[in-house]
Amino acid sequence: MFDTAEMQDDGPRWHPIMLARESPPTCWKMLDSKRQVAGTIELRRTPDGPRYRVEHRGVLIGWATSLKVATERLHRRIIQENVPGGGINGP
Repeated sequence: MFDTAEMQDDGPRWHPIMLARESPPTCWKMLDSKRQVAGTIELRRTPDGPRYRVEHRGVLIGWATSLKVATERLHRRIIQENVPGGGINGP
């Protein structure tokens, strides 16, 4: 879903992970513009190793191998739900 190979980590910049609030440990919540919980990210042990389970409004939207990718996926889903047609470039 995301091509993270082109992302540069050469300096400080804003990232959706800054919107995630951790409480309790290994469980992050992201709020929408109305300060309602829009989704959650939970670190889980799986047979393939640790993975981040990503939910939007109680619906599983996928798994990620990094918190960075998990927050990007959830953030994109939050944005899509508030834009007619599912986003700038469509769903």
